[in-house]
Amino acid sequence: MDLVDDPRQAAALKLIIARQNIARPFAAPPGVPKERIAALRLAFDATMRDPEFLAEAKRLDLEVRPVAGAQVQALLAELYASPPEVVRMATEMIRETP
Repeated sequence: MDLVDDPRQAAALKLIIARQNIARPFAAPPGVPKERIAALRLAFDATMRDPEFLAEAKRLDLEVRPVAGAQVQALLAELYASPPEVVRMATEMIRETP
């Protein structure tokens, strides 16, 4: 990303590599009350810090690199707001990759 000067190309690259930042996100449907979203996020964050959970993940050789729900939500909002031209450019970049 640091080697790209064109802001549209940078946005297209961000669209392509964003999935690496959020890996396997958990999602809730639209209309879930804010209090419930907050409770789910607190529970998720607590689980990601739980010593037993982390020990089990290590035993299974699983990588745990959680991303906060608010960060995932902000990134998805940004990605979904990508202009069609940027989406087309990202699609072409992916197709050109050997």
